[in-house]
Formats: sequence, structure tokens, C-alpha cells
Amino acid sequence: MKSLRFACDDRYEAEKLASLMSVQKDGSVYVESVAAIIDNEIVIKLKDKSSHAVVLKDNENVKALDELLQEVVSGKTMIISSNFEGSMAEIDVR
Repeated sequence: MKSLRFACDDRYEAEKLASLMSVQKDGSVYVESVAAIIDNEIVIKLKDKSSHAVVLKDNENVKALDELLQEVVSGKTMIISSNFEGSMAEIDVR
């Protein structure tokens, strides 16, 4: 298991990211794809076709999160859990 941390713009954004990455009862994650990246903001598309923007601290965090989400969607990586503390979102993967 590996723990990844993402610096978000504030506590609200960290809580939103942790919630979007939460593991469902069947072990899956509700993320379908990354819809867009605009500066330090990433737009995440969910399986219900809704989209949610998360503002991160900088472009490095956006790039790292984009890479993680691509791995999750392709099945290369599995999210085990997600949480946040302050403006930091923590995602545990395997």
C-alpha cells in the first residue's frame, strides 16, 4: 500500500477531493475520467456523468493527481481509502 498526499487550495477542496475518491461498497471508485485541467484546477467526471472541479495548490499537484486518476481508470492502480486533514487530501492506493 502506498499513501499519496495532494495539497489543495483549502480545507473545503481537500474534503471534496477525498469524497470524490472514496471507495464504494463494491470496492470501486466512482471516477470515470478527467474532463479538463485548467491551471491548478482539475475537473473530474464521475460515472453518473456529473463533473466536479477541485482546486489544488499548484500545477505539480494537478499533474500527480491526473496521473493517479489515469492509473485508477485503466485499472493499474486501486484506491483503498481516502481522507483529508486541513488542506491536504490523502489517498491510499495499491
